[in-house]
Amino acid sequence: MLLYTCWQKGMELEPAWRWVPYLRAWARNDKMTKRYLIFICIACFFLIANLLVMNDFTALWAGAESWLVWSALDGSAPASPHGLLLAWMVEGGEIPHFLIRLPGALVFIFSLAAYWGITRKLFGKEALLGTLLVLSASLLMPNLAKVAAGDIWAMATQWLAFAALVRFLKRPAWLWRAVFYLLLFLAVWVQPANALAFLMGSGAFLYFFHPQGRRLMSLNPWLAGLAVFLLVYFTGLGAFGQDGFLIGFRTGRFLLWNLIGVLPFLGFVLAGLWETARRLKRREEMAVLNAAGLIFALLGHSLALQGLLAFVAARQLKNYFDPNYPHGPVVKAGAILHLVAAFCVITPLMIGSFFQFGGVGFRAMLATGGIYWMLSFVAVIGLFGPNRSYLHGGLAMGGLLLTTLFWLQANPLLQQKLGWPRTLVKNSLENETARRAGRAYLLFQEDAPFPPLAPYSRAAYFDTQILGGPEALEASWNEAGKAVFFVERSQAETLKAAEPADTILGWNSRLRLVEYVLVVKE
Repeated sequence: MLLYTCWQKGMELEPAWRWVPYLRAWARNDKMTKRYLIFICIACFFLIANLLVMNDFTALWAGAESWLVWSALDGSAPASPHGLLLAWMVEGGEIPHFLIRLPGALVFIFSLAAYWGITRKLFGKEALLGTLLVLSASLLMPNLAKVAAGDIWAMATQWLAFAALVRFLKRPAWLWRAVFYLLLFLAVWVQPANALAFLMGSGAFLYFFHPQGRRLMSLNPWLAGLAVFLLVYFTGLGAFGQDGFLIGFRTGRFLLWNLIGVLPFLGFVLAGLWETARRLKRREEMAVLNAAGLIFALLGHSLALQGLLAFVAARQLKNYFDPNYPHGPVVKAGAILHLVAAFCVITPLMIGSFFQFGGVGFRAMLATGGIYWMLSFVAVIGLFGPNRSYLHGGLAMGGLLLTTLFWLQANPLLQQKLGWPRTLVKNSLENETARRAGRAYLLFQEDAPFPPLAPYSRAAYFDTQILGGPEALEASWNEAGKAVFFVERSQAETLKAAEPADTILGWNSRLRLVEYVLVVKE
């Protein structure tokens, strides 16, 4: 929002002290108190910290991120925006961890500013500001933005395209027609199936149930969507599979991750969904708009659902202190349920961290989860108080500090267990025979997430081959000349090979202990 306001004022990058008059004017125009403006600035700081911190230190995550980096190194990256950008970044054969994750962070920040610009004249500044705060404090979106996968791109383009659709529906203009077509093209280019199901379905719902729904005939999102799909299909653009997405079309994972994302605001989300269902029977306009997005985001497995739930929660957060607010019991019940659930999750994690990492692990989990629980408790005090500052501050800062402290405190310990593929490949390059071999082999089971060992090996050894099972491993061992094998110790023993040149312990993607070895065949 601040970025959009600065752009609207025509501000260029200047020393920080020159921004003060603009911030003061912005606060006066929006009737903000100085304390609330400071709170927003602090929230922005923690959001940016969440998006940027530890991106270079964190090894590749198993699954979508590892598969995309492998495809980019192998020259077979999907022709989607994130795939093409990733292929350009790793063109030299190196894996710049910070750079490949930077676009996702920038996309998320831009989407927040763009959403404010598109909808600020429709829903009111207070509700929109609450939406951006809820989304920034989500337990899902800032973390998805730190992963070099397609999920954050899909969420941003589909969410903004729906916002542009609503803006055109309310105030038809050529500007919003052009913005919608551009965002529709980007959304279908990034994730065709999910984008079409969400945007075409929600457009049809609004056409039949919204009072001004007939206006959408002049926009015709259905014909435009079909045209964009055909363009993407016949030109070979886009990725029609879901391998490059952490969530994709997996129903169970989609529902679980979206629930985790809005967990700090569970009571307000439940109240908003209940209010939407009740008012939809009377065809109230806001209920129709919310229902169109929510229903087809669920059916289309669109991550735009996070943005829609954030808007629903923000409206309830805005109205909660109204004396006639009818959903107080639902909000309080959801807040208490979240507080109990958080305690039941955080306490075992603290105990497990102590047994796994000792006192350092306990302190790290206490700093991460303990502060989150305490701030959530402060928010509950704000609910029953009632106290607006406690409520807003506890909810927003709880989510922001949880993600910040996770990356600063818990993630370094996790990398001791999960970062072994990066270390094993790096150590192999110190072996003269392995360095001269130039060829590497490793196993990959079909039912497991794509291993991060593969892209690291591909960056170090140009000729890296992924084998499908023990038989292929044994055949490659018998046929290969000088080569490097990255395998589990049990697999190495079946090869009747010489003593491994290196061995390393760590966790796999399911947090189970594995022992991998480096075997060099001369």
